Amino acid sequence: MTPVKPKIAALRDAIGQRVRFRDVTFEIIEILEDGPSFVLQDCEKHTSIQPDQHGEAHRRVPNTMTLPVLMTTEGVLDADAMGIELLR
Repeated sequence: MTPVKPKIAALRDAIGQRVRFRDVTFEIIEILEDGPSFVLQDCEKHTSIQPDQHGEAHRRVPNTMTLPVLMTTEGVLDADAMGIELLR
C-alpha cells in the first residue's frame, strides 16, 4: 500500500477551510483523490451563470475551480508552493 492513502484521509480534514488564492477567498469544498486536488468555491461575490440541462441560463452560482495539492516529502501540505494562504 502506498503512503498516498493516509495523506488523502488527512486532506479531508481541510474541507470547509478557507484559503486565499490569487487575492480571492475560497472555501475548500471537496478533495479529488485523483491528483490529489482541492475543489475551491469562491466565497466572494464572483459568480457565473449556470445553464440547466437544456443549456438555458437560469441562475448564478459561485465560481469553482480545482487546484492540485502539493505536499512536502514529509507528507505535509505545501501551501507556499501552491500559492495559497490558509485562513483561520
